[in-house]
Amino acid sequence: MIETLQSLRIVFALTVMLAHFSYAGIEGRSTGVGPMYFMLMTGLVMSRSYGHKILDGSFSFAQYLYRRLCKFYPLHLVCLLAVIVIRYKTMTSTDWLALIPNVLLIQSWIPVEAFYFSGNAVSWYLSDLILFLLLFPMFYRAIGRMNGLQLLGLTLGMLVVYVVFVALLQVDDLNYWLYVFPPVRLMDFLWGMVIWRCYELHPSCGRLRWPTAVELLLAVAVVATIITYPIHEKWHVALIHWFIMIPLMLVFMQGDRYGGWISRFLKTRTMVWLGALTLDTYLLHQLVFAVILNNADKQDIHVPYLLMLAFCLMVVILLSYLTHRWIVAPIQQHLLSYTNKKK
Repeated sequence: MIETLQSLRIVFALTVMLAHFSYAGIEGRSTGVGPMYFMLMTGLVMSRSYGHKILDGSFSFAQYLYRRLCKFYPLHLVCLLAVIVIRYKTMTSTDWLALIPNVLLIQSWIPVEAFYFSGNAVSWYLSDLILFLLLFPMFYRAIGRMNGLQLLGLTLGMLVVYVVFVALLQVDDLNYWLYVFPPVRLMDFLWGMVIWRCYELHPSCGRLRWPTAVELLLAVAVVATIITYPIHEKWHVALIHWFIMIPLMLVFMQGDRYGGWISRFLKTRTMVWLGALTLDTYLLHQLVFAVILNNADKQDIHVPYLLMLAFCLMVVILLSYLTHRWIVAPIQQHLLSYTNKKK
């Protein structure tokens, strides 16, 4: 496990939670960086975990797919059930119909907001993830054998394809076609695979001369892309973020061994523990926010924005931990026990 990258997951999950937190007249604002980091990380982690098996012929697609689904599908169903319990009195016929693709995790293929943001809205990411899981072995057989020059060619090719696609895109719903549509987000996943392959080719790159300064510079660059996101959303969805996020991941991969102050902070036990809860916090946070803020509104409770935000985040983390430990983890262990018995 690369602890620095693991811990960064909770940092970028926080950007998603802040985007969905609206209270006391302060509206949350989308930034695009959170899901992008998760997709990059998924491509990197899967390449690190399964790449050698694909290349040496010991890879079992059925076992791989089953184990990956066990990682997130039980939690997805738990969250979907919670949505129904919380909202069943106000659900329309469209909401009930949209549950079908949501259960099947194909909702992100339907370009209608009532469907791709149905149920637990953030689960669109899992719908995209299904495509990544299915195509990963095929792509890694190619990328896992590429040299530096070939990786450069692939990189330039993906940039050209994305620029042409965005330039020709003439639709009102940019949120779907650039943020949700699975084939477009597949590029983020492929970038993660490319990053891992670059790391494999050059695992011992020279130590940075001023690691803390470089880490701070990248952190400032990420904040800058978040602040400027609304200026031209059409390009900020991916293109500009890639030029920041990819160097950031490469620097913090090296930072896991000899990084600066930020890397050392990310390697603390608390940050690594929070990073391990990222999927749970990501899937649960909107439900927690809805329950707390709706009840605060009904009870006419008014507290300062930062105090309410801190309280909501603490509840999200606590509930994520309890849900994972007492519900999701036991289900996962039970499901995974079937594959262990076959070994």
